[in-house]
Amino acid sequence: MTEPAVHLTVPTDATAPPRAGAAGTPGSAGTPGSPGTPLTPAPDLVPDLFRHSDLRATLRSITDGVASAAGFRLAAVSVFRNSDELEFLVVSGDEDAQAELDGDVTPREIVDQWIQESEHWGRLRFLPHERTLRLAEHVWVGEDSVVDHPEAWQPYDMLFAPLHDRDGQLQGILWVDLPLDGLRPGPDKRRRIETYARQASEAVLVAIERSRLSEQVRLAAAARRVVRDATAQLDLDHLLEATVRAAREGFGVDDVRVLLDENEDVDALDGLSALARSLAHGCWARQRALVVSPQRTAPGLLSAQEHAALLDGLREKGDTSLLLVPLGAGPECLGRMLMFRRDRADWSDEEADTALDMGHDLGRAVLNARSFAREQHAAVYTQQLIATMAHELQNPLAAARGYASILEDVLDDLGVDDPDAVKSLRGLERASGRLVDIVTDLLALARATEEVDPLDCDPVDVTEVVRDCVELVAVQATPRSIRLTAEVPDRPLTVRGEAGDLERVVSNLVGNAVKYSPDGTDVRVTVGEDPAPGTHGEVVLEVTDQGIGISAADQEHLFEEFFRSEDPEAVRQPGTGLGLAIVKRVVDRHRGSITVRSAPGRGSTFTVRLPRADT
Repeated sequence: MTEPAVHLTVPTDATAPPRAGAAGTPGSAGTPGSPGTPLTPAPDLVPDLFRHSDLRATLRSITDGVASAAGFRLAAVSVFRNSDELEFLVVSGDEDAQAELDGDVTPREIVDQWIQESEHWGRLRFLPHERTLRLAEHVWVGEDSVVDHPEAWQPYDMLFAPLHDRDGQLQGILWVDLPLDGLRPGPDKRRRIETYARQASEAVLVAIERSRLSEQVRLAAAARRVVRDATAQLDLDHLLEATVRAAREGFGVDDVRVLLDENEDVDALDGLSALARSLAHGCWARQRALVVSPQRTAPGLLSAQEHAALLDGLREKGDTSLLLVPLGAGPECLGRMLMFRRDRADWSDEEADTALDMGHDLGRAVLNARSFAREQHAAVYTQQLIATMAHELQNPLAAARGYASILEDVLDDLGVDDPDAVKSLRGLERASGRLVDIVTDLLALARATEEVDPLDCDPVDVTEVVRDCVELVAVQATPRSIRLTAEVPDRPLTVRGEAGDLERVVSNLVGNAVKYSPDGTDVRVTVGEDPAPGTHGEVVLEVTDQGIGISAADQEHLFEEFFRSEDPEAVRQPGTGLGLAIVKRVVDRHRGSITVRSAPGRGSTFTVRLPRADT
């Protein structure tokens, strides 16, 4: 698949002018073909970095300058990818070479052989014709002939400057080819070429680094959009839709597909889909993304046949390249994201690295969505179970209470005066009454979970609800000398909601305040409003007591179903552990909030805030 990595040709005549279409050779000094002709001093190549924002345009400006100043028709820059393939980014000075080499790649091991077998010309490396022949399958040569001279430039001669970064890592290669005089450079010309190559190498490395940083910034912003849009969704289907939409926009691709392993029937997958699934697991194990492109050789995860099959599959669908991104969390690969392009533009290393980071974020988002779905399913099942059991218990309990009452009447009619029998009947009545309270709370809990939009309900006057509830609870407070007072405005304060549910909130909070307060203390209920800019404000209900108080540890679980405090004073009071859970659900459903301020022995204040109705 890979075309040869270096295009080496020479002119047919050392004195001939450059061929038509050789765009990179204007401005050469002296007469081409004259040995020893002085070269024009090299221009300062570094400022050219800032003439263009596009990397290829910048590199082309540099290679044009190198070719002209050094007396060569052709100059090129190739850069290593993360996949350890050397790719030609820019070829200047020869249209045929540009057409053949632009985007072409060479495996790292071949490049290492070139460098190891080359002669050291200072900063330059020269690989003579006779050594290069051993690697001829990786070198493309034109049809031009060699000039008649002992030092003639041979078809397979290679002259290049390795580009090392500050850490000594090989980042790429700067090439020159087709000397205008048709000769291998002598010592003086080598030194001049080395000077140009050194300056150009520094400029190329700066341009590449600047481009990579710019690309990283751009892709980081795109990745943030993808992850933000996707992770904002707890529903798995919506998450996948958001991922596809954001990835298409952020990465500028033609098509995106996100496939999760759990949704696939492995036996039903076609050959290419099964291969893609296997590759995703291999990529996750190696923590890398995979590029499939005509410009790339088969990566280590693929055989040459598999690589060719994937390219054929892309062509059949009208695509030219694929970026396969594994999705996972921890050691588990959960699926894959496939991004397709339909033009020659290949994938950059920065795109592959950013996409892999996205694979981690999206993998965690998928797990969160799964957990949320399981929790939702469990919550629905639990509520259905509670509602069903409560309904089923209603009739037996009603029957038990009815039979107990009948039995008591029968004993009275028969004149039976048995203290043990009377005591047993009283115990049965209390126990069944207790069970009835539990069933009532369970049904209320199930109802409080139903999806009802308060905006669809009629306005409810909270002040009227509070007056009614306080009047009812006062029956419990008066025998214990508890002073129960209500401070409500003389005008309506309305919220949209269900009157029965709101009455349960108030009666539960006021009833608890009386239940857990010592005799002779005060319980105060207030209703007011809190205006908020741009809204209709909130109706605020506060219930304050001088009771036993609630510890900080208990406050963390106060609104959970069936929670009962371990405080001995609280344990002595009967309760189901459902009252405050019901209150919290009703308040949440009405888009409000509930908070508590309390400390052991210092009483409690519960505050409920509900959006005021627009009346």
